[in-house]
Amino acid sequence: MFAIATSNVGFSTSSLRAASGEDLDDRSGEIRVRREDGFDFSSRAYLEIFEASGATAFQHPTWLRNVYGALAPYRRAEKVVVTLRHDDGRLAGVLPLILRRKAGIRLLETTDLGVSDYAAVPLDRGVCAGIVGSPALKRLVADVLPAHDILRIRPIRAEHVCDWRDLLPGAAEPLGFGAPFAPLGSDYAEWRRTRPSKSLLGRLARADKRIAKAGGAELLRLVAPVDIRGALSEIQRLRAGRFAGDLIQDDFVRDFYAAVAIDGGDEHLAEIYRLDIGGTPTGYVYGLGYRGRFYYLLIGCDYENHGRASPGLVLYDRIIADWIGRGGDVFDFTIGDEPFKADFGTETTPMFALVDAPTWRGKLALAAFRAHAHLGRSAGGNKSGEDAHASPGTGGDK
Repeated sequence: MFAIATSNVGFSTSSLRAASGEDLDDRSGEIRVRREDGFDFSSRAYLEIFEASGATAFQHPTWLRNVYGALAPYRRAEKVVVTLRHDDGRLAGVLPLILRRKAGIRLLETTDLGVSDYAAVPLDRGVCAGIVGSPALKRLVADVLPAHDILRIRPIRAEHVCDWRDLLPGAAEPLGFGAPFAPLGSDYAEWRRTRPSKSLLGRLARADKRIAKAGGAELLRLVAPVDIRGALSEIQRLRAGRFAGDLIQDDFVRDFYAAVAIDGGDEHLAEIYRLDIGGTPTGYVYGLGYRGRFYYLLIGCDYENHGRASPGLVLYDRIIADWIGRGGDVFDFTIGDEPFKADFGTETTPMFALVDAPTWRGKLALAAFRAHAHLGRSAGGNKSGEDAHASPGTGGDK
């Protein structure tokens, strides 16, 4: 059982300690919950808590540094960071959030903004054992949150739902789509033999023949800043008109992806590939790489001139070969249940949102958002092409 030690909302600080006589891990002691909107995601303390957690590439210091530094201000979203700290100041957990207004409604969200596919909490489970999940801790977190009409945390992989639910109010709701990922193993030839569908292998075989006639193909990893910026511009151009609400058509968003790729010096978070056919650049893929997992985010291909060579499928296949060769063991297609992904032998994780509406204004707005999302799903549906990639969220409500 836990007891609230102090709570000072004026200073956006609350704390939690064990009740008298309780046997807590001696590393835990008192936990202080604070609003630290000036929090530095470049700090060593954050890197350590991130690496000790089960968080994803979308909570990586490089990603959040650029989301908060450029994209959030551009989208008129305020930085909101809640920290969990020990009484000696050591970091135990971080909730990276944003606050923005939509149609007069105050939305408190995670750092989605249409670009972050997975919401997770960088949390040191060992340090917080026995504290996370306490109703008292949830009250302390609620005490330091800014005023809002809707709390909406999304998209959340199934394995991360409990972390958010243990810290924030609200109910977890299925989003109606999944996140397919392909387990790769350590041997590309074995993966090719056991995982892809026969129809995919047939299409790749036909593509290889056409590529051979065109002069062969080469897969390149791009690391020079000039090449990265050029690749993002080409992805933007090649995708124009293909997807409704495609965020990369905004130059600022395009430049955000480039900045993530260039940031970090030699320790690149982003992975950018180019496929040349007959010596001509034909397709590009942009993703993130962390802990052996490749997170696929963007693709752009010249289907007008090379469509019969299935450049998208060839890119995925050759990137998988390269990723396995570099020690990677998962190719994550991220959110969206497009049928082509299943051909790569994928498994699927269901996706959720944590939603709470503490005000009547929020309850009415949430009902309207859900109705809009339902209409959007009814009118749209998943694309089935090899370059399809759904955007996160519901109903285009970005």
